[in-house]
Amino acid sequence: MEKIIIRKNILNAKRELVWDTLTNPKKTKLFMFNCEAHSEWKVGSQIKWKGNFNGYESGEKGTILELTKNERLKYSSIDPNFGIEDIPVNYLHVTYDLNEVDGKTHLTTTIENFNDDSERIGHIAKGWDNVVLPAIEKLHNQ
Repeated sequence: MEKIIIRKNILNAKRELVWDTLTNPKKTKLFMFNCEAHSEWKVGSQIKWKGNFNGYESGEKGTILELTKNERLKYSSIDPNFGIEDIPVNYLHVTYDLNEVDGKTHLTTTIENFNDDSERIGHIAKGWDNVVLPAIEKLHNQ
């Protein structure tokens, strides 16, 4: 199993504020390619992204796998519009871990389950490195 770990420190923000950014649809739209994340935010509940980015209508969906409020969120994720078969083995697993150190929130994002698809790894890593994580950081350092 291929695993990518992307670490990003969010400065000058409490964990509760970063958690709200990750789970509030109005805020996810600001960093997740103009998509709102909708869920009941309970283990086992569905998560769906709704939005349009540069003419592309998101069909991304998944399931909440782990959730400890203000500390850890793990979900599965697939966008069948990318031409990937909608079967469990093709779902990415995305984990956000929040730790507060000296009043600063450290956000560790882990993305895994790429099935050795180097093209998919590169595509996902580029989006997270260049769009998602810098946008989250910017929201908390304004």
